[in-house]
Formats: sequence, C-alpha cells, structure tokens
Amino acid sequence: MPDKQDLEEKTLLEWEAPERIYSKRSKTYFKNLFTLLGVLAAVAIFFKEFLLAGVLGAFGFLQWALSSNPPKVGKHTITNRGIKTHGHEYEWSQLKDFWFAEHAGQMILHIDTKTAYPGRLYLLLGRVGKDEITEVLSNHLSYQRQAKEDLMEKISIEVSRRFPLE
Repeated sequence: MPDKQDLEEKTLLEWEAPERIYSKRSKTYFKNLFTLLGVLAAVAIFFKEFLLAGVLGAFGFLQWALSSNPPKVGKHTITNRGIKTHGHEYEWSQLKDFWFAEHAGQMILHIDTKTAYPGRLYLLLGRVGKDEITEVLSNHLSYQRQAKEDLMEKISIEVSRRFPLE
C-alpha cells in the first residue's frame, strides 16, 4: 500500500518567467518583413495561389501582434508528481527527457513529451538557474547534454542567418 506521504503533492521547485520570448522589433524589421512578404504574396497571387498569399499575410500580422504585445508572466511548478505550466499538468509518465538551449539571449528549458500534442514543452528560466532545475528534473527525466534540433528548427535557424531582417 502506498505511503500517505507519497500521495501528497509536494512542490520541488517553482518560478515565474515570461510565457514566451519577447524582443521589441524596430521599424526597419517590420519594413523589411512586410516588403519580403508582399513580394512573396504577389508571386503567389500571380500563380493563383490565393491561400498561400493569405497565409503569408496572416504570418505578417502574427509577427506584428507578438512583437507589439509583451508576454504575460507565467508560473512554472515542478512537483513530485510532474510539471505544472501554462495551466496544464504533465505527469512524469507523460514526459521523456529535457535539455537547455539559448535563444535570443534567454535560456529555455525544453522537455519532450510522449504525446503528439504538445510534442515539446518550452519553459523560459527567468531568474532560476540551470543547475537548480537539472538537480530536480534529473531525478525523474533523462538529461540530454546536447540540444536536439528537428528539421524545422534547422531550417528556421539557417533562413534567419542568411536573411536577417534587422
């Protein structure tokens, strides 16, 4: 029979951080972005690909909306049962492994899940240190020292390296 203490949920680590990466974009960035998207949309319309032109317009609007509105601060909690973040709870049995990566000057904790959606959790560290999180998570999940990049991440990194908008 399980011990009563095992059934009680205990908080192992808790921190607050922005819900997503945020960087204020300049007017030059948006001018370059909308020029590039306008040219691509014009080519799509020329080839009668109206849906693609609409998707490009939606992408431009999404970039503008995310860059002009700072993110909310979210609370992340690691317990003896799993992880609570963004209003969802993930049990240890639903999670695979974790690693850290830096993007836009901010450290991000990546946690792969066993389910298709979401396939990966992204948690900004805020003021908590990598070592604190590693110490707690390594008791429950395997730690990957090197970041795993999928095909879309590799393409995104290469495109942004070759075509800087700022």
